[in-house]
Amino acid sequence: MINSIDLLKCQLSNSLTGLNKCSCESSSSSFDMVMISLLKAISTTNSQNINININLNNKNFENVSGLETLNSSQNTNKIKATNKDKSVNERIENAVEKCAKKYGVNENLIKAIIKVESNFNPNCVSGAGAKGLMQLMPFNCTDLGVKNPFNIEQNIDGGTRHIKEYLDMYGGDEQMALMAFNGGPGRMASRGVKSINDLYKMPKETQNYVPKVMKYYKG
Repeated sequence: MINSIDLLKCQLSNSLTGLNKCSCESSSSSFDMVMISLLKAISTTNSQNINININLNNKNFENVSGLETLNSSQNTNKIKATNKDKSVNERIENAVEKCAKKYGVNENLIKAIIKVESNFNPNCVSGAGAKGLMQLMPFNCTDLGVKNPFNIEQNIDGGTRHIKEYLDMYGGDEQMALMAFNGGPGRMASRGVKSINDLYKMPKETQNYVPKVMKYYKG
């Protein structure tokens, strides 16, 4: 843009100098040259401005596209089963999807519980005797009708029904449901737990358990 204006100034100066020395015919010719130069300069300047605007718009578009891609990636983020056996992963994925739809529980919540409870190991057994992916205790298995807690489909079905019971008990409050899933609703009641703010009243294990599951669930 600056180069075009400088060129115009130079041409205009030369033409005006010619005007002082030449006849009317020469003056007319010089005037035409000035006008042509002026039009060219305007055309060049506009063209440069258009190119600048196009480039800026393209950059803005690229930035918006990148943001949309990032948001899309975040919105579709799901916890994946991480067992080394692909066939086991497929069974876990299918069982979680089926139970989530059947009982109206978020898939990611079920997987977050499995991640923390057993790290997707169907054969996991705790020191207290909890078994399988969602670490069901023997009395849980009896109440839920789970005959084989090491069976992927049975364990996830029973565990999902179990967390669903607590979700219904606490009005859909996921953190309260998780507190009950790990620490028991009876213990919560005896310790005066009425909201997630009372988590500190529960054993250390439960205090660590709830935020850990929520981190995977919401992360």
